[in-house]
Amino acid sequence: MESSARIRQKTERLESEVLQEYKRLNDILNRMSDTAQDLTTMAPSLLEGFLPLERKMGLVLTLFKASVWSVLVDKQRKLEAKQAEQADASHAERS
Repeated sequence: MESSARIRQKTERLESEVLQEYKRLNDILNRMSDTAQDLTTMAPSLLEGFLPLERKMGLVLTLFKASVWSVLVDKQRKLEAKQAEQADASHAERS
């Protein structure tokens, strides 16, 4: 069985390690808080600069959606035309 002095020594060492980890964690949290504060207080001129970019990106997205829609509609029409031709050919063979 270990002596009380040895147990106290180990306990003090563990307490010291725990306190060092808490200090390290505190430093990290303070840095995170400072970074978050910096990010939330962006310069108004920078935010105003984003507005035209946001509008342009909205326009690009709208044009992209329209292009995709056009491709899908065109593909559907071609498929329907092909099916109609096959149906006509099948009907002509039966007659």
